[in-house]
Amino acid sequence: MSTVIAAMPLTNEELSKTDEPLPLRYPASEAEYWSVAQEAEYRADYYRGEIIASISYESEDHAAIASRLNFYLQQIFFDFKAYRIGNSNRPVCIPTCGNAIFNPDGSVIQLPARFYEYQKGMRADLTPIVVFEVLSPSTRVRDLGEKLPCYKQIEGIEHILYVDGATVKVHHMQRQGDNQWLETVYTEKEVHFEINGKPIKIGDLYAGVDFEKPEDQSGK
Repeated sequence: MSTVIAAMPLTNEELSKTDEPLPLRYPASEAEYWSVAQEAEYRADYYRGEIIASISYESEDHAAIASRLNFYLQQIFFDFKAYRIGNSNRPVCIPTCGNAIFNPDGSVIQLPARFYEYQKGMRADLTPIVVFEVLSPSTRVRDLGEKLPCYKQIEGIEHILYVDGATVKVHHMQRQGDNQWLETVYTEKEVHFEINGKPIKIGDLYAGVDFEKPEDQSGK
């Protein structure tokens, strides 16, 4: 067994009992990352030579927002022969960002898909055309600071969506050309943004979400 795997907690319960703030970061090789990805209960990322581990828990609001956005994307990209909708269990690999491997809350893959295959049975999507994240207190800094610059490097990506789980705020980033992005922030429930010419109303994403409740600090 790898010394990294031996040192790492592999269950959500073990992660929750650590004294260190989450996410935990462990220096590791990519081979060790894939071993952890097979063994751990939670979803782990790999970035700049580190395994990044956080509890695979979603608050009710986080799950509701992600499910709704996933639903609308399925309606827009309804042709199952042309597109595949990915959830948070589908990793994305970004070779131009140091072979970073992230698990977005959702994605849209245009078929035929292209993969990064570490070895048989271990692979990640290379070319999503849409990725989205639901921001939570424990993930906001890393989602915006680490993941976003990498997501913008994905070949062929067209839309990046960040939906805030603590307030009404949706960041919609739409590619305009090489290294050019139109970034729009929506904070009103009555407005909408468009993907492939189809509207998604901001208020629909937040239907039933109660911002009066204390903000969940556990993240996903």
